[in-house]
Amino acid sequence: MDSSKKNRKMSINRNAPIIITRYSNSYKILSCVPKTQILEAKPGFLKSRNMAYKLRARKQKRPYVSCDDDDDDDDGHESDSSRRMDPDFTRNVRPRRCNTLITESAEQRRAGRPPKRTRKSTPSAGEASTSGSKPAEYVARTIMSWLIDHGMIIENEKIYYVADREGDSDDRKQSKREVLMKGRARREGVQCECCNEVMTVWDFETHAGSVLQRPYEHIHVARSNSSLLQCQFEVWQSNVEVERRTFNEIVPRNGASDKHDDACLICADGGDLICCEKCWSTSHLKCMGLERIPQGDWICPYCVCKHCYKNDKDLQTCYQCDKKYHWQCLVSNKELDLNASGETLACDSHCGEVYEKLQSLVGVKHELEGGFCWTLLQRMEPDSLDFRDLHLITECNSKIALAWEVLDECFTTIIDRNTQINVVQSVAYSRGSNLNRINFRGFYTAILEKNDDIISAATIRVHGTDLAEMPFIGTRHLYRQNGMSRMLLVTLESIFSVMGVEHLIIPSVQELTEMWEGKCGFSPVEDVVSQKITDWNTLTFPSAVRLQKALLSTPPSSPSAVMNADGGVDVDEGVDMVSDNCAKLAGLDLNHEYTESGDEEAEDK
Repeated sequence: MDSSKKNRKMSINRNAPIIITRYSNSYKILSCVPKTQILEAKPGFLKSRNMAYKLRARKQKRPYVSCDDDDDDDDGHESDSSRRMDPDFTRNVRPRRCNTLITESAEQRRAGRPPKRTRKSTPSAGEASTSGSKPAEYVARTIMSWLIDHGMIIENEKIYYVADREGDSDDRKQSKREVLMKGRARREGVQCECCNEVMTVWDFETHAGSVLQRPYEHIHVARSNSSLLQCQFEVWQSNVEVERRTFNEIVPRNGASDKHDDACLICADGGDLICCEKCWSTSHLKCMGLERIPQGDWICPYCVCKHCYKNDKDLQTCYQCDKKYHWQCLVSNKELDLNASGETLACDSHCGEVYEKLQSLVGVKHELEGGFCWTLLQRMEPDSLDFRDLHLITECNSKIALAWEVLDECFTTIIDRNTQINVVQSVAYSRGSNLNRINFRGFYTAILEKNDDIISAATIRVHGTDLAEMPFIGTRHLYRQNGMSRMLLVTLESIFSVMGVEHLIIPSVQELTEMWEGKCGFSPVEDVVSQKITDWNTLTFPSAVRLQKALLSTPPSSPSAVMNADGGVDVDEGVDMVSDNCAKLAGLDLNHEYTESGDEEAEDK
């Protein structure tokens, strides 16, 4: 659009798509055409005469098409709710009718006058609710509540706990099951018929006298005779849940010559970007630590060997960090673990240890003080090769869906402006992608529970022993201002310290940096950590501020000093004492036998 026509008014057809292009953080309308004639602006590349790399300028961005007929805010008109929130907006009041002949009194007129109608003002789409406001009713986020919301069970309907009779053959077990306890389904758990108390499904199994520790498999719905495990599996295989965890396949527009990402791999912002010759990733020169445009082809860190920095066809992918590596480099650097299987082979010994420790924690509850417990989750697809129990996999997947609901309640919807994916949802479900910037396959979700009710959730990803990132952490409204997020944060810091991770980084808005620095011990990113960030794919947002926290050398005045505060310890025993105290905070067993929860109480946080 010509600059002289910038302020010229245009008549816009709401049924036609609007083709716009992005310049920095603003948008300019190129044209408005019918749906049958959608124009495409051809992006281009600027190439130097002696260089094979590709450099895309800000003015050559790909246009984006908006064709949402139901959204009144996208057609250039201001919504009524946004106008009501404008202090300069005044509503035009319709004048009252003037009756010349009035015989009744004022009291009679007021008595017969209909009640005054008021219009409820609600914030427009994309705006956060009023600060400090709380929903009218708190709904527990349990697996029972999840099944009720999806219509698999009905609240207050009859359920019962059954167990196989001893001595029965496998053919007669299905028809000869013994009912040990009866109850009714509640969102909080199960209401026992004998004592009329509401308890968790795990306590209901214990109350029934069973020690199988498989409540969802043995609790059946009387109406359908289906187990709660079957109900969870059916919901997990529903179209809604399948769509939430589908691989994010980013396909360029037909006929587009530019297939690369429009945002930087490091800072997630646009501008003048250099393009990788092997994948669709892009980056700023400054973000990659480059002073000038490199000669020849530029290849991103995820397309070269982690050890020799070469690119060829014999590259393997690390299951933990998604970095590429050569088999010969592992052998020559003595990084090869002969006990590792081909599916879980890591790029080095550090990634292998981190992966094994994280996988050993997935789905296992760890008790904390005050009746709280924390669990590490990651989406798992059951198959014949998985060594883990089907009961554990199904429960873990169900809690992933609940954790997403908690995060969706705590955060406004974050849509990536280039790919239009739901960022929080993709992170919670560990969705992979063919675009490195939005490849979230390595994310885990940590939850804090009380009586099977998820009250806090955080998403984490570990990049070897260099970095760990935590882009999202939130607590439900009923438990806010009670230190729940802090309890979960200290637990995660303890886990990272046991694994030997050096730094934890988070993205923060500018308004909350003082809170993170003053109360949680974070600080601005240093040059050493900033250099490490360029080697990894870490999640951030435009205009966000990255903060860091050292985990292995915590100062005594910081909130996490309790992890290594123990007077009278010799210097040689300091490292072991730090690991022991970290394990106690998180309720961990350093022998990695996580079949049962630890009996030790967590220290005061």
